[in-house]
Amino acid sequence: MRFCPFDGGALEAIGQDPFIGKTLDGKYYIEAKIGEGGMGAVYRGRHLLMDTQLAIKVLHPSLVSDATSVARFQREAQAMARIRHPNAIAVTDFGITEDQVNYIVMELFEGESLRKVLEREKKLPYATAISIARQVCEALEAAHRSGVIHRDIKPENIFLSAQPDGSYFAKVIDFGIAKIVTDTSKGGPPLTRQGMIIGSPHYLSPEQCTGQELDARSDIYSLGIVLFEMLTGQVPFTAMTPVAVALLHANEPPPSLRKFNPEIPKALDELVMRALAKSKADRPASAHEFANELARVARLVSPSFDPVSPLVEKILDASLPPSNGAQRTVATPSKVSGQQTAEPHPTSTTSPFSSSSASSSPPATGAVWVGSSLATYGQPPQDSMLWLRWVIAAVVVLLGSLLLYLFS
Repeated sequence: MRFCPFDGGALEAIGQDPFIGKTLDGKYYIEAKIGEGGMGAVYRGRHLLMDTQLAIKVLHPSLVSDATSVARFQREAQAMARIRHPNAIAVTDFGITEDQVNYIVMELFEGESLRKVLEREKKLPYATAISIARQVCEALEAAHRSGVIHRDIKPENIFLSAQPDGSYFAKVIDFGIAKIVTDTSKGGPPLTRQGMIIGSPHYLSPEQCTGQELDARSDIYSLGIVLFEMLTGQVPFTAMTPVAVALLHANEPPPSLRKFNPEIPKALDELVMRALAKSKADRPASAHEFANELARVARLVSPSFDPVSPLVEKILDASLPPSNGAQRTVATPSKVSGQQTAEPHPTSTTSPFSSSSASSSPPATGAVWVGSSLATYGQPPQDSMLWLRWVIAAVVVLLGSLLLYLFS
């Protein structure tokens, strides 16, 4: 510790976080800050007894005296603890120390928010956007079945981890304003007032904007907005003030995706418009149904989504010449500032057996994708090769049957 040379008083560095280096309840050691929000900060920590890394969310000290903030913070822990799903962040503990530090202990998930990805990429390929949306649907379905409505689905609350094959693994985070539908109050201050609008303006459902009762379909609307943004690079409604945005959500029909990108398949446009219906009765009835509809649309818009075996698909992908004489590229992970990112690397176009990432992963930024796997839908179909795919598939099946007959 350093001391003032004039009065001998202890000096504290400007901006120094008082929680870094602190141990909570004798077992959770706080190492570094990794994020901050309106109600508090998130730190990387370590369980001293188990020697495992984890994330610790701490309620801001200025809010400790506010009973509503403390109750909402505890409600967040309760909501997250109800949900057990790979695509939802897992909570392992909640506590209040003797000096009134309120904290939630969660799994540590390395990655970046969808917001950061969109700031960098602007918009995403159809396959990537649908894959992320389907994963969010799975997390929401688990939450809804547990009686929890998220109420704040937005790119900032969807965290992504880049995978070796170039895809993203998604997790839904921040249940800070979640509503526990089946909760029976045990007293204490109400967390919301009748007609109170809570959430992020650009992703509010019409029910949230008008103070109506919410159910699972409110989250589906918000996810529809996120999917709209992933596909077009912008949200459907913008205005000068949050109130004006809310009025648009409540009264104005959303613009078609095809208005921003005419190449977006009509089936995908129609599904997003259905998710953004003003009446919740016109939206998919559940997150599970929305996920199934997304899978159906993926099959409709993908010229290569057929039952050809992965081996045949690899052979065909390797046999296709690159577009405009460009080199074929694959996405491989690289470390940039502690994060995994996709980086294009040229590979040979003559090998008949390329890696799985070359045949089934979406491209890295700036990469030229010329494969014919699911990730290519939304790009010009190569219908001239479709008959060949079926012929080769039939030959493979016949050869397999013949081998089984000969050796049986």
